[in-house]
Amino acid sequence: MTRKFVVPLAVGLLMICAPIFAHHGTAASFDNTHRLTVKGTVTEFVWSNPHCQLYLDVKNDEGQIVNWGIELLSPGNLIKIGWNKNTFKPGDEMLVSFIPAKGDRPFGICARYFRPADGWKYGTDSCGYTKLGEPVSALPQKPGYTTVEVQMPKDDN
Repeated sequence: MTRKFVVPLAVGLLMICAPIFAHHGTAASFDNTHRLTVKGTVTEFVWSNPHCQLYLDVKNDEGQIVNWGIELLSPGNLIKIGWNKNTFKPGDEMLVSFIPAKGDRPFGICARYFRPADGWKYGTDSCGYTKLGEPVSALPQKPGYTTVEVQMPKDDN
């Protein structure tokens, strides 16, 4: 009798808890041994849960345009730091530095942003996805984007 109750309960709890553990599997998805620091043009800013997304057209070393996506915080957390759905507009020229996805997937996380048109910047050179205490700028540039690398402004802190 106890077994008929405990086994389904355990299976149910595992099914409920599994997404919690899987949600932030960044070590498996992102290449914390490289960074991408480039100039790009905003193509889309997606303001939705669970994470906002920023998409930019970026030129690689061969001169090809690649549309890169960057995962951001949730809209609620972005509002707390002063962002809104109009923070980025298509056509905005940006300098960005971020941790790219593994392989050839054009996606990244943990970005610093600088918009030269108005001097707006956000982010720091530290990131929880690099080796302990290592700044993102200390990582080598992702192969295929070395000749198009740009210099980010220094952190204020």
